[in-house]
Amino acid sequence: MIPPDHHRGLRRREFMRLALAGSAAVTLAACAPNPLITADQSPKPQPTLDDARRQTAQSAADLAALATACAGLEDADEAFAAWCTALAAQHQAHLSVLCQADPLGGVLADPTPIEQITAATPAVPAAQAEAMQVLAQRHAELAELTSSVAATQSGGSDADQTAGMALLWISQWLCAQVAATAFGSGDAAALSPAPVQGEAVPARTEMGDAAQARQVVLSHQRALVFGLQALYGRADYTQPIDGQLAARLSEAMRERDATAAAITAGGATPEPQPPEYAMPGDVTDPSQTAQIWGALELAVMNAWARLAAVDAAGRADASQQALTQAGRARDLGTALPFWPGWV
Repeated sequence: MIPPDHHRGLRRREFMRLALAGSAAVTLAACAPNPLITADQSPKPQPTLDDARRQTAQSAADLAALATACAGLEDADEAFAAWCTALAAQHQAHLSVLCQADPLGGVLADPTPIEQITAATPAVPAAQAEAMQVLAQRHAELAELTSSVAATQSGGSDADQTAGMALLWISQWLCAQVAATAFGSGDAAALSPAPVQGEAVPARTEMGDAAQARQVVLSHQRALVFGLQALYGRADYTQPIDGQLAARLSEAMRERDATAAAITAGGATPEPQPPEYAMPGDVTDPSQTAQIWGALELAVMNAWARLAAVDAAGRADASQQALTQAGRARDLGTALPFWPGWV
């Protein structure tokens, strides 16, 4: 007969053996790699500029340096120097956005350049008259470059991203065209207002489609007509600008009707018009007529630029409409922002 203590000893040894084995299994299991964790430990490629952004960024850097040098010419008058200084700041703003990792990052984007672009030493013209010719030519070349890049922005799986990049290039094209025209006049007194920083920067946003963008154009054209009617009705014809209101009102009404007809031709219905529009100023104050009128023209310009961005097929026409509106706003003393088209 086996003593009871013997069985108790066996049971204790068996229990300890199983416990130790289980502990070892748990330890090994804890140390074993989790088959569900498959993190890629390979180094991520660093973002770089594509050829279009690099070439345009180089042009922006070079033109900023040239404009700064031209502002300091001995015979530079006040208007020309102010334009050149503002132009240099505009090109620096464009350079910064082009060189950051996300050009549509908005105000929260990391401005750290992913590539360093160094301006070439400019060949400084000897006098203001020559400088205006050089600046006109260089900006005409930049306009051609940005226009060609804008024309390639179509397709892609993310329509808002594609349209946003198109607007980025259209905006720079507008700036270059305006500068080329302003300097091309050869008259510093006719430069009109220099560009200003503005509040908007390129940012990723819901752009909508061409039909929606055309409705926005119509809305701003209606607001323009409403504003011109209000200003015209209160004009006392003591100011030269009062005589221009009637002609522009007739023209603006025709443009509004053409946009409404285009919406209908596209199979849509123009959205209902509200009874009134908020005006960017006091229409009863004659001293604000040009400021109100110019702001309304600028809003129409922004709408055409947005349509140009989302409508690849009609981009060339809409871009020209935006450029025409830019000229109308500037003729009224309204300065273009560094990023026209972005609101």
